[in-house]
Amino acid sequence: MGGKKILVLNPNGTNIYDQVTLDVAKNSVSSDTSIIVKNLSGSVPKTAFLPATSVLMNQLLTAVVNAEKDGFDAVVIACCSDPGLQDAKELVSIPVTAPMEAAVYTAAPIGRLGVIAPRIDSGEDENLPSDSNWVRKLIHLYGVDHNFAGVRYAPAPHPPPNVTEKLIKEDLEKLCLLVRDGMSKALDNKGINEAKKASEEDDAKVLFFACTIWSGLLDKVEKNVSAKILDPVKTAVIFAEMLAKN
Repeated sequence: MGGKKILVLNPNGTNIYDQVTLDVAKNSVSSDTSIIVKNLSGSVPKTAFLPATSVLMNQLLTAVVNAEKDGFDAVVIACCSDPGLQDAKELVSIPVTAPMEAAVYTAAPIGRLGVIAPRIDSGEDENLPSDSNWVRKLIHLYGVDHNFAGVRYAPAPHPPPNVTEKLIKEDLEKLCLLVRDGMSKALDNKGINEAKKASEEDDAKVLFFACTIWSGLLDKVEKNVSAKILDPVKTAVIFAEMLAKN
């Protein structure tokens, strides 16, 4: 069986997270699996985080359809709210998955799943939830309430609007570093402690950090928590590779 080609689709209007996504993804799959990371630049607004649904969904679904036409064997929608996933599955014959779906089915054979979600204020043209109910809705949708230990959260900062607007135009790499630094500090300030509580108080055997921007930043969590830690991008591409090969 030849190597598979997987598209990781960042639902952003820029390539802000493409390189860090690729760095995590390519080291998570077998050597004969090809990982390509794309985004929706040119068709959705340029934002630091997930664009609003109203300006995202048609472009996202079109990109999934085009991926099948371009010969990809599977698609990962690289956002932990799994935007458009159910509709995308109905449009193509290749496997399509996303981080939360991959996490709940990866966790099932191991033990109870706890989720650590970020809470980030939405900027202009963004769609960031103010609470964690989106996690509970997806857990119910995927039929794994019986294996759910609960959701805790670690608030993460959003760069100020004037800084975001300036860096989107002038220095995406710097904006990426700024956002990821904030996400990393969210782990230090609350995320690691909440992970410990989920493991010790909620009986979670597996913990999923529910934001793809946390990918590649979770080593310090693994060193401090006994539960298995699921990196969002890594978990999703491993799951997609398995689906592509079956």
